[in-house]
Amino acid sequence: MILGTGIDIVNIDRVERMMDRWGDHFLRRVFTEKEILWCHKRSRPAECYATRFAAKEAFLKAIGWGLRNGIQWTDIEIGNDALGKPSLSFHRKAKEVSESLRIRKSLLTLSHDRPYAVAHVLLEGTDHEGCDC
Repeated sequence: MILGTGIDIVNIDRVERMMDRWGDHFLRRVFTEKEILWCHKRSRPAECYATRFAAKEAFLKAIGWGLRNGIQWTDIEIGNDALGKPSLSFHRKAKEVSESLRIRKSLLTLSHDRPYAVAHVLLEGTDHEGCDC
């Protein structure tokens, strides 16, 4: 059963300006240590950060909450498997929310074409009676 879907688009140049202006403070407020390590290894870190920021926004849209009720940016983590496929992981409040909404699977796709980065999230789960129909 589809529980929610969200999409977001981010201007890569805007993220780059935020990185230049706020530096490490911005990165640590929005991204986890794993995300920072991953993006710093990329040839174009701003594109990497922009796609991850878009993914976090897309997840918040998919659950219909936005950034409120205690969810922090770093509660949502974007990772990649060995082949580069992106995935969502939830920590602290985002994990509580995903469990309360009965999210069983999250699907994520990321793309960028300067000056834009885009992400789409699809959440699958069960209804309140346990049906995934």
